[in-house]
Amino acid sequence: MTKIIKEMLPPDVRVARDTQDLLIECCVEFINLISSESNEVCNREERRTIAPEHVLKALEVLGFGEYIEEVYAAYEQHRLETMDTVRSGRCSNGAAMTEEEALAEQQRMFAEARARMNGSATVPAKQPDSEEALAEQQRMFAEAHAGMNSGVTVPSKQPDSEADQNLTS
Repeated sequence: MTKIIKEMLPPDVRVARDTQDLLIECCVEFINLISSESNEVCNREERRTIAPEHVLKALEVLGFGEYIEEVYAAYEQHRLETMDTVRSGRCSNGAAMTEEEALAEQQRMFAEARARMNGSATVPAKQPDSEEALAEQQRMFAEAHAGMNSGVTVPSKQPDSEADQNLTS
């Protein structure tokens, strides 16, 4: 809310902290009022979930009819933006990662966590992207998790091939 207040005013205008707090309280009270009336509209229609139509009806009932057009336009814009992000498979902040990037980031984070647990400051570079690396990473995660929850046993790495099995026998 503070950001919105600052954006709405000219850059040379300052707002006292008490005034910001009062504006925020007014916003919270307005939202509570609209939510409460929306809930009543929803109950009158014998629904269990408040829908956008209930909010629009609440605005009308409470005498805020002049805002309905703007609120509906904002809702439509939000709905379109949300559908675009869902279709593209991206997060709402637009920071999508490929599977390989996500694996590399996960490995880096695990390495940092291990370094912190072991009191070491060094973090290994990016590890190779492969199913074996993922399996090793999951094993190390389980190992680290077990270390934090002492008393939990972690299965050791399973041999990948017959040659590995012969080496471990």
